[in-house]
Amino acid sequence: MGDTKAYVTEPAFDAKFRQGKAQEIIMQVLKAKLTGVVYHADNTSTWTREIADDIKLKLKEMGLDRYKFVVQVVIGEQRGEGV
Repeated sequence: MGDTKAYVTEPAFDAKFRQGKAQEIIMQVLKAKLTGVVYHADNTSTWTREIADDIKLKLKEMGLDRYKFVVQVVIGEQRGEGV
């Protein structure tokens, strides 16, 4: 009865997800991939896949082993219409 097990239910303080850092990574990848690029519908599937993969790779480099990342990228043409 004296044998108790301790389970870690949350990450250590220094291993917690930092939203600000993730937003910086996302903005860096978007600027690197989309600066000076002209929209063309044929290229969007390739761009979305590359952007999502780059973001996911950089998030994994943060070393947060207790997290799994889901990255969804949507690219659409802006023609002055509401979304």
